Amino acid sequence: MELDFGPRERGREADVEAIMEFVSAHPHSYASLAVCRRALDSGIGEIDRETLEQLRAYLEQAPDEEIAAYYSIIS
Repeated sequence: MELDFGPRERGREADVEAIMEFVSAHPHSYASLAVCRRALDSGIGEIDRETLEQLRAYLEQAPDEEIAAYYSIIS
């Protein structure tokens, strides 16, 4: 039986890393664009190195509920 732990059980840092890994690995996916557009700017059309740096900085200070929402988008 596979267990699905919520954000608190996994930990905030693990969620942020999972989000960053997904977006880095899949920069052209709808999920990655959705996360970046919601977190940074609705007009983002392409995810580049600068966007990833901005996303990490944003996620490090974002509320836990927002991190959980972004994690649900990529999972």
